[in-house]
Amino acid sequence: MPAGENSFYTDHPWSGETYSQFIGQELIDFTRRTFPLSHQRDQTFIGGLSMGGYGALYNGLKFHDTFGAIVSLSAGLNVRPGMEKLPAKPQWFAETVAYQHGVFGPDLAAAGHSELNLQVLVTNLLAAHVVLPAIFMAIGDQDGLKSANDEFDHFLTTKKVSHEYLVGSGAHEWDFWDRYLLKALNWLPLTNQGAGVNSGHIKAN
Repeated sequence: MPAGENSFYTDHPWSGETYSQFIGQELIDFTRRTFPLSHQRDQTFIGGLSMGGYGALYNGLKFHDTFGAIVSLSAGLNVRPGMEKLPAKPQWFAETVAYQHGVFGPDLAAAGHSELNLQVLVTNLLAAHVVLPAIFMAIGDQDGLKSANDEFDHFLTTKKVSHEYLVGSGAHEWDFWDRYLLKALNWLPLTNQGAGVNSGHIKAN
């Protein structure tokens, strides 16, 4: 679980930081050379929670030739149209102009319409007839990020992208992640064996 240093696991050409390249290429290459790991796509997975949940979805989709499945818990799906409209009085650092520009670039309006927006990325991949990785998402019913995750679930369903989306009791906290990480791990062997995944919105405790 490499640290993303609040980068959202994206590349930042304006600063020279390449977290996406690191997580999607360099780390894979290094670990495969170091350990007897599978080189097969259907046995290579990526997962994360919160900011890492976005990072797992973004890089799992971007490096779709490498990853066969994505696990995303309580994803911070911040990149969307209108993201440049930040609060006048930020409550924490992630709502500040300086942070948003440092992570997503100087033009936040453009970022919201780029492939950093997962809806744009998925749409472009589908247009190119790419076989997408299997997707597992989960969110707590008291999580402030739930509406954005619901919206992405609806988008995937509309696009007929096979995925599993679980909504359970809990907030943006380790109590929820501990429970749903186990569900995600139990889901992965089904994906690996080609048993398929459910599509749509599922409520579970």
